[in-house]
Amino acid sequence: MSRARRFPREARSILTRTRGYLSGYTHTLQPYVGCEFSCVYCYVREMTVQRANPYRLPWSEWISPKTNAPALLRRAAERGTVTPARIFCSSTTDPYVPLERKLELTRACLEVFVETPPARLVLQTRSPLVERDIDLISEIPSCWVSVTVTTLDEAARRRFEPDSPSTARRLETLERLHAAGVRVQAAVSPLLPGDTRALAEALEPRVDRVVVDDCFSGDGAGGSRSRTALAQLAAFAAGEWAKPGRAEAELEMFRAVLGPDRVGFSRDGFDALACADGTP
Repeated sequence: MSRARRFPREARSILTRTRGYLSGYTHTLQPYVGCEFSCVYCYVREMTVQRANPYRLPWSEWISPKTNAPALLRRAAERGTVTPARIFCSSTTDPYVPLERKLELTRACLEVFVETPPARLVLQTRSPLVERDIDLISEIPSCWVSVTVTTLDEAARRRFEPDSPSTARRLETLERLHAAGVRVQAAVSPLLPGDTRALAEALEPRVDRVVVDDCFSGDGAGGSRSRTALAQLAAFAAGEWAKPGRAEAELEMFRAVLGPDRVGFSRDGFDALACADGTP
């Protein structure tokens, strides 16, 4: 159960122009500010959204739903902003935080996208709640769902993702999305300690593609936003999994199992889905 305190707000805008890491996209969409998942490696802990939060609460102990997000998105659609946009949802929160089950802000935004499809929409989540919206997702031709799956080792998952669904449950979500005809990506981001071949083999029949990342390339700051996580990772896995280049070395295992065309790495791997022509 989430321990996050809730602070509803009305936002002034809902589509944010991208820069930096997600430069392949034109906009990000965040239906919530803050997050209810307490992943140790989350780079947002070291970003302004957390450092300047007015509630003076630790990351994952506060959540601020943008109550007018669907209305703002509808206005953006009416202005013609949505149709040419390549949208990543979300980069500093999860669109399927537990509170989404009650508020349905993400679902209401998807209803806008059904009426006015963007050039590309990527839903990035670690929550099986995304299954609820398969009906809407299936009606958005440009939509991909990217599900974070970092390891098959439950000890590692519990250590670094204590409030997240189990890996087995996320694999089930990928399978259900894939079976429903939804285009799906597994975001192995960051790659955590475990049996890489077994993880690749578990993902292969359930996804269209995989993107692998680590705390050095993936936090947008060369690892400086991930110093605490890297220290804990080094202690957990005797240092081997906290070294630069480890995830890149493991790429060959994923490519051997899934084929090179189905595996990307870090920023380029995520940006590949921004293409508006229907190809990764």
